[in-house]
This record gives sequence, structure tokens and C-alpha cells, in this order.
Amino acid sequence: MKKMILVVAVVFMMASSAYAKNVSQNCGCGLGHELIGQKEGLVWNLLGTFLNGICGNQTFGMTTGTLGCDTGGKLVMNERMEIFVAENRDGLAQDIAAGNGETLSALAEIAQVSSDNQPRVFSMLQSNFDTIYPDANVSDKHVVTVINDIMASI
Repeated sequence: MKKMILVVAVVFMMASSAYAKNVSQNCGCGLGHELIGQKEGLVWNLLGTFLNGICGNQTFGMTTGTLGCDTGGKLVMNERMEIFVAENRDGLAQDIAAGNGETLSALAEIAQVSSDNQPRVFSMLQSNFDTIYPDANVSDKHVVTVINDIMASI
């Protein structure tokens, strides 16, 4: 009997929390998000979850950035930048110190810096060289994090 009461209580708590939010907040992106995103209630949340999951539309939406989904571009860009920094460590350090160069231009392309904004970004990176590369053993992740912070402040 105690187990039955516990199961009913857990189901009630789950249903009431699902009932409290609309489909967009509770079920994520996908077809359900687009068709019934602002509806609230358990039935709408279940239908939204079902619609998001059928035919792989949620996966499609995440890949293409459609159906209310985000592609996660920032994460992908950071990963590409970390790989680039690791593979071009010395050349990038020299280019940042000089304030220009092929490696720095390639990094700007990966970071999607517009050509109009590149001279300003390169100048800021050059003036913050000691922060980007505080010592010879600096990690690639540190370099990318500081570069991103500098670019975000511009």
C-alpha cells in the first residue's frame, strides 16, 4: 500500500510540474514546439513530446537550426578554435604578437569575425598578448577562452 501511495504521489508531482509549463518550455524544440508551443497542460506536453520525437524532426531541427532549435554554433566554433590553436600554436602566437598574419586571419575566419572588424580585433589581441599567453606552458583552452573574452568585449 505504501508503494502504491508513493507511486501515485510521484506521478502526481510529475504531472503537475508538466502541467505548469507550456510545450515550448517543457518539451524543447521540434514539430511539437512549432505547432503547439504555447499550450499548457499534461496532454499538450505529451502531444508535444510525441510530435517532437516522430520522424527524427527534432534531430533535423537541431542540425539545421529550424523548428525552434539552436544549432549549438558557439560550441562547435569553440571546438574548431581549440583544434586550430593546438595545431598552429607557434604561428598563432607570432601573428598575435605582430598584430597580423595568415594564422591570425584564419583564426578570425573560424571565429566568424567580419573583415571590417578584423583590424580592431587583431589590435586588441596584440595588446592583450601577455594575457592570452601568460607563459610557455599555457593550455590551448586558456588561449581560446581569453581570445573569445576579448572578442566578446569588442
